[in-house]
Amino acid sequence: MDCSSKNAFAISAIFIAGFFTHVLYQRWNPAVGEIPEANPTVQNSAISVTGEPHTHRVNYVPLSLTTAEETNPELPEFLARDVEKIRSLTGKQARVRGRVFRVGHSAKSNTYFLNFGPSREALTAVIFSSTAELFDKTKTSPKSFENKEVEITGQIKDHPQYGLEIILENPKQIRIVN
Repeated sequence: MDCSSKNAFAISAIFIAGFFTHVLYQRWNPAVGEIPEANPTVQNSAISVTGEPHTHRVNYVPLSLTTAEETNPELPEFLARDVEKIRSLTGKQARVRGRVFRVGHSAKSNTYFLNFGPSREALTAVIFSSTAELFDKTKTSPKSFENKEVEITGQIKDHPQYGLEIILENPKQIRIVN
């Protein structure tokens, strides 16, 4: 291939790419006043029929560490050994109080399991790796809850494989009870 044919090929490729870009631009950005036929009340462009740009209200609400899962006196409180009562609250928020029987740790996934009893039927609080980092920042080790009376808040889940559990997403969801 000589130099002139390479240049002709490059110019053709650039022209085709530019034409394709122009077609896509027109497809995604209809002209002012053009309303899609499927639903004439909906406009997909950033400019209205009158030529004015659309305005969209934006509300800014900062995220805070305070959540509904923190100690909330309005949430029902149950004892960790009342497994059937807790199971009846699956999918709902609740406060659960009990003694942590054992704290297990998976080094592979850096996940902690706070078991409230010796059997698989007992409630388990789960602290995943991302939340374990938050515990490290507050200088609280999940292992420190072993053999302590604690109160946890969160959504009750009845996992088909692992049983009853509450996933702790914030260190404020667990506190040691005197």
